Amino acid sequence: MKVKILFIIPSLKGGGSERVISTLLKHFNRDHFVLHLGLNSSQGTYVSELPPDIVIHHFDVLRVRSVWLPIIKLVWKIKPHVILSTLGHLNILLLSIKWLMPKRTKIIVRESNTVSEEIKHRGSPKMWQFLYRFLYKKANKIICQSNVMKQDLIDNFHIPSDKTAQIYNPVDVELIEKRSKESQSPFVTAENGVNIVAIGRLAEQKGLFSLIKSFSLFVKRKPDAKLWILGEGELEMELKSLVSNLQLSPSIHFVGFQQNPYVWLKHADLFVLSSKYEGLPNVLLEAIACECPVLVSEHPGGTKEIMMMTHQDHRYVQKVKFDRIFFERDMAVGKELIIENFAVEKIVAQYESIIDSFS
Repeated sequence: MKVKILFIIPSLKGGGSERVISTLLKHFNRDHFVLHLGLNSSQGTYVSELPPDIVIHHFDVLRVRSVWLPIIKLVWKIKPHVILSTLGHLNILLLSIKWLMPKRTKIIVRESNTVSEEIKHRGSPKMWQFLYRFLYKKANKIICQSNVMKQDLIDNFHIPSDKTAQIYNPVDVELIEKRSKESQSPFVTAENGVNIVAIGRLAEQKGLFSLIKSFSLFVKRKPDAKLWILGEGELEMELKSLVSNLQLSPSIHFVGFQQNPYVWLKHADLFVLSSKYEGLPNVLLEAIACECPVLVSEHPGGTKEIMMMTHQDHRYVQKVKFDRIFFERDMAVGKELIIENFAVEKIVAQYESIIDSFS
């Protein structure tokens, strides 16, 4: 008998967790699993990329907190063996209503961030601290993207070690290589200058204010340098205002969400990650897979694991400074180590093994 899995995520709009779930859905073994997907929103970048055999259920609600009843109805209707969800607020909701589900249904949650750092930046951090401590223990398994994330849950939220499992994010290097060649360089109008790329949500977590200020010092030395910021978010107007106040509008460009970030990474002179904290940043893995030189500011989370594992720890710095050494293209070894440690087949097999242990 095939194992029925219900994946649940708010949407498949552009984002790291969304990309991971999309990749898992594409590569799970169809001879062994039947795949269902529950979405709050039917819109999203990755929906059109999903294989046609996946049964998609649209909850059509605006907020995660409103989705509990549609989820309960769906679970009783299809009776999955396992539910796999991601993103902390959705995980919390699911675990709070677990008692309303069939007893045989197991819940596996994938944590997408370093929780102790993330809740510092939410409203009511003490409430979130209590919810994680009380509810995460009810999960059958908690998948953490890095060892740092796993230890964070054990040390700061009293989660039993045997409830957790560490699995890295999958990186589809073959797809990345293909997509990176689909169009010409996006920097054709600035090909004689230095092109630096930052990719991510325009949110406080990503540290873009400090990146812009650091870049303002660099552009004084290198007037033809350009910073290209890919992404959307709530801080867009504030960031643009800072750029305007620093008189950097000709040098810093906001280009919004890009369906194909790989062509930008392939042709960029440098990718910068300036986050204040992370779980395990997909975009950094993908930049290394594109053999794009990277520069990363130190922060809590699993990022340091990536930098050590790919032998790029000399690019993991206390403060972003655009020194010449960071623009050197010495990323071939890093790419091979990404293939070795983050291959889709390897990561999917680890997920399948955990799910099989509960089915």
